[in-house]
Amino acid sequence: MWKDLSNDQKRNYQKLITNFASLSEAFAQKEEDIDSIVAPIVNSKFQETAFQKCFNACAEDIANTSYDASIDAGNKKYLIGIKTFGLKSGDQKIAQFKAIAATSSWAKIIDQMQDNARGLKTKDEINKANHDLYADLAHKIASVRNERIRSSKESLRGFKLDGTPIEAVYHVLMPSSKNETPQISVGEISYSQIDINNIKVIGCTTASTPKNFTFEDGIHEYKWSSTDSQLSMKFHNTEIILEKWPVHYVKDAFAFFSEMGQSAKKENVESHSWLLDIEPYSGFNAFYGQSKMERKNNKREERIAKIMHKYSNVMTPSQKEQVELMLETLLLTNWNSDDLRAQMVSLRDQLFELLKSINNDDLIKAVQATVYRTANELELRIPNSSDFHKQYPKFFLGKSPLQSDGKKCIGKPKDRTFSLKFMPSGDIIKAYISQDFGKAIKSSKSQGILGKWVLRDIFQLKPYEPLTDKKMIEMGINGIRLTKRNDIIELSFIWIDSDNKPDDFWE
Repeated sequence: MWKDLSNDQKRNYQKLITNFASLSEAFAQKEEDIDSIVAPIVNSKFQETAFQKCFNACAEDIANTSYDASIDAGNKKYLIGIKTFGLKSGDQKIAQFKAIAATSSWAKIIDQMQDNARGLKTKDEINKANHDLYADLAHKIASVRNERIRSSKESLRGFKLDGTPIEAVYHVLMPSSKNETPQISVGEISYSQIDINNIKVIGCTTASTPKNFTFEDGIHEYKWSSTDSQLSMKFHNTEIILEKWPVHYVKDAFAFFSEMGQSAKKENVESHSWLLDIEPYSGFNAFYGQSKMERKNNKREERIAKIMHKYSNVMTPSQKEQVELMLETLLLTNWNSDDLRAQMVSLRDQLFELLKSINNDDLIKAVQATVYRTANELELRIPNSSDFHKQYPKFFLGKSPLQSDGKKCIGKPKDRTFSLKFMPSGDIIKAYISQDFGKAIKSSKSQGILGKWVLRDIFQLKPYEPLTDKKMIEMGINGIRLTKRNDIIELSFIWIDSDNKPDDFWE
């Protein structure tokens, strides 16, 4: 990527970074040796902002994404992870799996690593005892890591995935160490998914930490640390250097700061975040409820007869009898309680196991469209919605979406419509407040617009695959944030730490 960027843009970027670093002596702690040379400081947030400004890059870290920026260069597009670390530093953190590592499937493997290593003295002994466990966990890590990367690509802000070649890279700034000539090295290395098919275990990092191990995939070398559930990667610092920038410290950094004035205009922004409530038959899993097909005029019976007639030649007499009976039970029963709906799900699962054995894709699709709701059906739920609209009546529309009784919505859907902006992609759709107490947010025209983006792209779910707590943990998403900016509501998916809730948290 670096070689393809404009030289003028690179010089401007260099100027911003080195000018910031020239003030490093103001941030250095007092040294006993007054002649010591401090290491240049590169602030990571300033680096990201400077990169975006200088290269007209779009910020991609607004929500829960794997990338920091994207650049549309016309004939090629770049996804960028932006990092800074010392030139002599070791492996760098690239992902964390704190929530999922605590789940039983991962925790059991990690605990077994420790048990297997008990009494063993050398790394070779431990590696032999734990090889299969290391490989198993490495594959699980890779699967979740790749899934998050794919999810991030689907919610890109800077450009559309339209077939133009895409390259993902880490852009790195690496300051020199203390007491060395101050300079910053610019590096670049590929940012790729983990090649699951080529994973090879290297082994534990030390004999005293058998739960920490390294593996490689023929592209990069990775390190797993169980203590903090962290995945790191070897960047080969000195081998990826493209340029070196000299840093010249200002004579009196404190004088520079004392002469600076302040002029900041505060942006009027309002935001609210909350935890996602996963229900089995509504909200994110609305498609999972019983069919919405009309019951009047024997519509359901007609649909069953049509399916049985069209696909009778692909089933044996016994299969036809079973499929017809299950369809009649599923479609002609009113599953109007949680216990009954649980029976419905069990019966539906049995039906699809039978259909898989028949092995006809068209039959499976026809039955899916009949016994499920639309695969992309989805509505966002506002927790304690009545209280929310009372406390923040102007957030969505500039007026309350509820009538004076606090229960029914005002007017028609068009009277409750607002602009909803997907973040970080920047795509804007029309959405509206719906249902009693204004508890639901739906996309206008078709619920599938919102559902496709959330279910298929953000959570990487297959059609008719329900969203679960386990899946949310895997994706590192358990909440949403709605931010009102310039009369547009921005929607982003986030992770909320229940022990450290954000200031805008609503429950």
